[in-house]
Amino acid sequence: MDEKQISRAYLETLSFSDLSVLADRFGVDVPVDLDRRFLIAELLEINEELNQSQEDMVVAQHSEDDLQDFKLPHNYNETQVSCVLANPAWLFVFWNIGDSDFHSLKKLGNYTLKLRICTLESSKDALPVEAFEIQTVNESQEQFVLLPTGKKYIKVELVYTTATSGKVLAFSPVISIPQGAPILTDLQLGRDDDNFPEIIKLSGMSKILKNQYKNYRHSFS
Repeated sequence: MDEKQISRAYLETLSFSDLSVLADRFGVDVPVDLDRRFLIAELLEINEELNQSQEDMVVAQHSEDDLQDFKLPHNYNETQVSCVLANPAWLFVFWNIGDSDFHSLKKLGNYTLKLRICTLESSKDALPVEAFEIQTVNESQEQFVLLPTGKKYIKVELVYTTATSGKVLAFSPVISIPQGAPILTDLQLGRDDDNFPEIIKLSGMSKILKNQYKNYRHSFS
């Protein structure tokens, strides 16, 4: 049977035997007593589904002229800093420095880029209760930060400092830290290591907290 575009008009010209062969190619089992009209309808439906699947798989291609006209979103070149909680203990911070700020920093020569982690009592507070700074890794635009315990709200500022000056380049939205049970948040790690409640010991949380303090004790000061 010749390969032709499948249509109702074409299928109507085929014998039941040829229709059965075509159905077999589509993986359709044809009962001997199946009505010819139902078989044609089934083949048309399957063919339509196959054509739709092929259209969905087509990858759009663009010419070089199309790419030359493509423009990046306006905010791509802005200086921004954002953060998300990896879990209640770790904060993932990522940032971008726009061209204008980048060229200004290059002119300064010797500068240091830092993340200032600000803790707030309320999400609407303008000034932090306390803050500490972390120097960023060279050429990096992301960093994990271990959060101090017992804090409710955190804001991150992207700052630069030189020998004589400093400036906030950008700041993140305020994020809320999930509050754990006081039985955990009130612990003084490094001091109360032997005073874990029995339920904390049974849960294995005491080992996790001890290891956390052992490896990252500078963040608990």
